[in-house]
Amino acid sequence: MSSRHGVVPAGAARATRGALAPLGRALVAMGVTPNAITALGVLLTVTGAVLVAQERPMAALLVLIAGSLADTLDGTVARASGGGTKVGAFFDSTADRVADAAIFTAAAWVGSVRADVALLWAALLALSSSSLVPYVRAKAESLGASATIGPAPREARLVITLLGLAAWALTGQLIAFTVAVAAVAFLAVITLVQRAVVVVRSLAGAK
Repeated sequence: MSSRHGVVPAGAARATRGALAPLGRALVAMGVTPNAITALGVLLTVTGAVLVAQERPMAALLVLIAGSLADTLDGTVARASGGGTKVGAFFDSTADRVADAAIFTAAAWVGSVRADVALLWAALLALSSSSLVPYVRAKAESLGASATIGPAPREARLVITLLGLAAWALTGQLIAFTVAVAAVAFLAVITLVQRAVVVVRSLAGAK
């Protein structure tokens, strides 16, 4: 799968960005910077992760949705203001890694407290693979290759996690969240392997 959005339909991603565009322009007019929105997004996501660790899925879901919207909105504001900066790109990427780590660390904590081995190991695998997926892409791009292939870029991982959290909140069954985290881990590993193979072939062919 070559789409930058993985299992998330490209049309849905475009529609979300389009819906946020007027808000982005309004925020630029108010003097709000992309970095401020990035900071708000990571703060909301870490707060949501704490709520996950406290086993408050509905509150966590609402806060994490707000955080994910902020994560999308920072790029919208950057484009509306004429393009982002290198500092902003670095801050945004770092904030994404912090947010991902917070969510899956919280999931691992719940698995540990509940003695839920499946959730614990799924969360640890999701944590490690989710950090390696963007690393492979960044390293590939630094070497002149491309690595955007795979079913689980960050957007897809976040959507699956939120769906699992919503199912937990609505049913009261932790297994729904466990399945979602396991799906993220599985798809992230597939994405990691696919990207590694593509990069190796690309670099080998360039010699």
